[in-house]
Amino acid sequence: MYKNIITVILSSIFGFFIVYIVGIFYFYVNLDKERPYHFKNIRALEFHKKYTSQIHHLSWMNINKINSEPESSLFTIYNKYNNNKNFLIQGDSYVETLSYYEKTNSFFKNFSKKENIGLINAGIGSYSPSLMSVQLDILEKDFNILPNVIVAYFDQSDMGDEICRYKNKKIYNKNNKLIKIQEEKYSRNIFNYTVIHQESAILLSNKSNITKSIQMLNFNLKFIFLKQSKKVFFKIKSIKKNGWAGRKLKKECTWSDIERPLVDNNPTEILYFSESIKEYINKILEKKHIEKIILVTFPHRANLFPVTNQIGKKIFYKVDVGNIVEKISKNNKKIDHLNFTSIIKGKEKYGFDNGYLKFDPHLNEEFLYSLFAKEIANKIEKYLNKFN
Repeated sequence: MYKNIITVILSSIFGFFIVYIVGIFYFYVNLDKERPYHFKNIRALEFHKKYTSQIHHLSWMNINKINSEPESSLFTIYNKYNNNKNFLIQGDSYVETLSYYEKTNSFFKNFSKKENIGLINAGIGSYSPSLMSVQLDILEKDFNILPNVIVAYFDQSDMGDEICRYKNKKIYNKNNKLIKIQEEKYSRNIFNYTVIHQESAILLSNKSNITKSIQMLNFNLKFIFLKQSKKVFFKIKSIKKNGWAGRKLKKECTWSDIERPLVDNNPTEILYFSESIKEYINKILEKKHIEKIILVTFPHRANLFPVTNQIGKKIFYKVDVGNIVEKISKNNKKIDHLNFTSIIKGKEKYGFDNGYLKFDPHLNEEFLYSLFAKEIANKIEKYLNKFN
């Protein structure tokens, strides 16, 4: 019996050794494989690691530009800050794509030069008030970006982002000031950069190819183990809460999770989101160099009419973030609210049929330019006219 046990153990060890050698060989022959989302230089990698550790995630929209100019994963300069009026735009992918699309990017570059203002776009996909708050501190402390006017866009999806993605990741200091949003580690979240960061570091090192291959294999084995361990932990937790049906874990913070608070219209969740907005606004109001806050909101398709989503379910948003922002900003002379729901009132059907991407909450490029970008520029120009 003991001989059989020893034989099994030795066979298992030998089998694992063979598999391990095959794994090393696999990574060795694939070291030069094109990895489009990996970093190509140390500076870009270190920049990304530093700030995702503070602010959860950065832009990933143009990896080639990020590899040459790491700062572009955090902000885009339309026109450098000067001694006149300096504007900073913050928000999610609605704002980020202003720099991504050539038409809107050129528009704001030309607009800022014409008006002789400093203008920086710090929009990043899935950024909501809490991330914008931490981002603002980083821009000021590390890059000396001190705007006179903040243009802050709050998307309908911000409510779901705050509740699903960031609620349990907020870090406060002893003075109860928000200072950090924890990054994803070994999770199933789409903003988990663990593999990209670690593999990029290995590939960019000066080690021999055989050493790199061993490190790549060891890391991937570790990643699989820790990710599965985390999955098992959440599965057990879910089973305890929901019974045996809880064994089937779904992906973290899917679109249905993000838009759910808008459909449910839960007073507790609305209050939590309102407090997140207030926390961000109060931080801005404390900064003496900021003279004005322009808040921007825009309805999604489901705010206008009931829509059938990608899984065939008909939904309608009972919550409009614009109403929440209006209530918070009302009677504050330092704050203006650009509410696009009011602007498109009476033209809902036209916007519904022509303004949005198919099965997507985002505006198409033409509407992003002709409506969203131009109205924001008009609001900035209107503010500047007070000083002429």
